[in-house]
Amino acid sequence: MNINKRKLGWTLVQIVVGCIAGLLCGWLSLTLMSYVTKGIHSSELGSFLSGIILLVSFLAVFCLTIFASAESVRQIGRFIPKETSLKKIYEGSFLGICAAVALLFISRGDWLNSLDEWGGIIKLVAILFYLILVLPIKLITFWIPAAVILAIAAPIGAVIGYNMSPHEEEAEKGWFGKRKIDDEYAEEVK
Repeated sequence: MNINKRKLGWTLVQIVVGCIAGLLCGWLSLTLMSYVTKGIHSSELGSFLSGIILLVSFLAVFCLTIFASAESVRQIGRFIPKETSLKKIYEGSFLGICAAVALLFISRGDWLNSLDEWGGIIKLVAILFYLILVLPIKLITFWIPAAVILAIAAPIGAVIGYNMSPHEEEAEKGWFGKRKIDDEYAEEVK
């Protein structure tokens, strides 16, 4: 098996720089949003309006972190001559964080105590699922802090999106894509 060491090195650089950029941007935006929302109390504006403001600030921090990770991966990728899709890079970064949250939910949850209410065959299947799938993931990731898993997930997802071919996006349209239907209709009319 032939391993391209140069591409592997650039991929590791993309992940490290993406982690650093995502953490710095997330920390700065969180500090800025906490400074902006520091004066907001639920008694002044009402609990619903203060909840909306906190939701908007959370989404701003989340989007800025994804942007920093994806853009740093894309900028480092300029040293690797390759056609890329900006959409796939951002989708990969977003899905990387979503996958990390799902992994943390599965591995850090208290499955056995929550199964006490269930009975019979459902409890047996759930315990079997826990022993076969969840317990190995829990044993692998229990010593890794959740912040590290979340910080690494966005750049890894962006690198996966970066390495996907942009030509696959055209192939995904299939027969129901607008371009193919228009081309077929134009041929039928002639």
